[in-house]
Amino acid sequence: MVTIKHTPQSIAELEREREQFKLERDSLIEDVEKLRKSIENYKLAIKELKFGNDALRLQSDEYFNLWQDVDCKYKNLTEHIKLKAENNPSVSRYINLVLYIDDLEADTHEG
Repeated sequence: MVTIKHTPQSIAELEREREQFKLERDSLIEDVEKLRKSIENYKLAIKELKFGNDALRLQSDEYFNLWQDVDCKYKNLTEHIKLKAENNPSVSRYINLVLYIDDLEADTHEG
């Protein structure tokens, strides 16, 4: 049977190692706690970003629908004016409106 005999020096060395391990363990526990808090903060930030993203998506859908409505009205109005100009070629105000519409649309396509 093997017996282990420790000297006071070896026992003191083992106790120093044990204390060092405890310090490292405590430091790791603190690091893990900091990481857990960071993860929770990131999760909260992600939730806030998702909520903001959803709100922006709803807002962009609303603006897109408004734009489509205005675009449709604009097209109807310009078509009406162009038809009036075609059917009434002697009326200068319709011709001037068609020229103005053409200028507007040219500016829109250039920009």
